[in-house]
Amino acid sequence: MLKSDPKEQPQTTQTGALDPLPPPSPSTTNPWLDRTLPADARLESYRSVIKAEGHALLERWNTTTTDEEFNRLENAPETQRIMRELEWLKTVTPTDFCEEMERREQLPRELLGKNYLGAEAWKSQGIDVGEEPALPATITEELLNSECPLHPGGKIKDTHLLALVPKTVNGEPYTARKLDELCATRKGSGDALIYDGADWATAWKEKDWARSPQVQSEWVLIPKSDPDPNKVPEDKHFRSKNIAAQQNVHDEHYGEYREVKTLELMTAVLLYDLANKERLSRWTKKSLHPHL
Repeated sequence: MLKSDPKEQPQTTQTGALDPLPPPSPSTTNPWLDRTLPADARLESYRSVIKAEGHALLERWNTTTTDEEFNRLENAPETQRIMRELEWLKTVTPTDFCEEMERREQLPRELLGKNYLGAEAWKSQGIDVGEEPALPATITEELLNSECPLHPGGKIKDTHLLALVPKTVNGEPYTARKLDELCATRKGSGDALIYDGADWATAWKEKDWARSPQVQSEWVLIPKSDPDPNKVPEDKHFRSKNIAAQQNVHDEHYGEYREVKTLELMTAVLLYDLANKERLSRWTKKSLHPHL
């Protein structure tokens, strides 16, 4: 299995990719999902967030300086999502809105199947990660059923996995060291799942990134494999032996994907392995879907 770069990776998009729109406020709570609130209050809370996103989008439109920038912004999936929601909110009733929100909550689980790694996947390993945060609004039926940019002919719901990276596990801060500890108690040695090389068998645990706790629970959407395995040699030390081959994969297929953090990648791959008893391989460090 290919190994990620053992350094913390910055959360940045590659050059030329659209930067994500600002997250709605508040970012950690979605009152429209609170079933204890009246239906009209839930609708208004959601409407206020979408309107704020619309204003942010309008500001970006007003600051574009070239036709190319305008076209990219106009055709971006995030732009299309906001425009659709604004139109829908003009006529939807509070009752219909609540029914649609409940449908949207369940749909990703149904579409992704074993590729959905939320609180239940953690619980299957005897691990409590608390309440799941709401899924980002960008995780839509349209997105999950869209063609995968890495595997033509495949759909994102089949070629990607959606994993919950928790803030805490069993009430303790979540770190790469903690993940290694959890793996070791459930499937032999956690090191065997993370790094094969003898030099990294223990040394990686002393790195700053391995000790840094997850700031908040969040979702990551990560491809399950590289776009063309033939472009990346089957060698666990591929980073030192064929950097050019890996870079070609990045340049050709990962233009809109941002750098993935080491803990994000470790979590997604190892949780998938533990929950589904299936190993993933051939991924690279530029592998977080731009919709997250």
